Amino acid sequence: MLVCELALAGISVVVLQRLTEVDTTNKAGAINSPGSEAFYRRGMLPGLVEAQRAALEKFSAFLRQRQAAWASSVRQPPKFAGHFAGIMLRGDLLDESDPDFDGHGPAGEVGLVPQEALERLLGARAAELGVGLRRGVTLTGFDAGDDGVHVHTSDGSLRTGWLVGCDGGRSAVRRLAGFPSPGTAPEITGRQALVEMTGAEGLGAGWNWTETGTYAHGPMPGRILTVEFDGPPGTLRRHPARRPSAGRARAVARSRR
Repeated sequence: MLVCELALAGISVVVLQRLTEVDTTNKAGAINSPGSEAFYRRGMLPGLVEAQRAALEKFSAFLRQRQAAWASSVRQPPKFAGHFAGIMLRGDLLDESDPDFDGHGPAGEVGLVPQEALERLLGARAAELGVGLRRGVTLTGFDAGDDGVHVHTSDGSLRTGWLVGCDGGRSAVRRLAGFPSPGTAPEITGRQALVEMTGAEGLGAGWNWTETGTYAHGPMPGRILTVEFDGPPGTLRRHPARRPSAGRARAVARSRR
């Protein structure tokens, strides 16, 4: 989004991206109204509408799957209005006639846009604006001076006026620049899987709280997420080989029911 805005201002931009392809990991599943409005102002609403249509098709498939598994007796989720850190906001308590929730125009009809789809839309938009994208390139260091920034990468180097770190919670740019990252240590572990399941008719749809933890089922077929409150995830993301096996995911899901 930043490089698109800079390109619109006539600034030459290049993006260094460590990943060779768009990340297909199931991450954020929606955007909020201010986000939709920002994309609307940039003429990107049609792409969001199409992404939401595809997401709703998956959600419909999830509902059909539950009905086929005679899950009508399982507790159905309340109307969804969003959540904060997994704490659901009850849609049935939302007064949609309140002026604060009205007046969003066409953007107000779009929200269910997965992160992967959003990344693809922004990538296409950046390409249209002539932004250079170098995939499979890792930033290894930089030297900043009065004449700009000399950036060192895994495949060479380049000189630029400014270096901006939009590289997430473990930002290499921030770490190399020495910027502090205040916060607190993690206390929970979340695990997510997209799998083919049997016996899923006993699972409640949406977020569910039990005596042993929390799990989320849906909103697409095979998606299960569990939350463990017994400590941080350690080095799972840094060492893919240590990620939980199917057996581990099965055991955790069963313990949270």
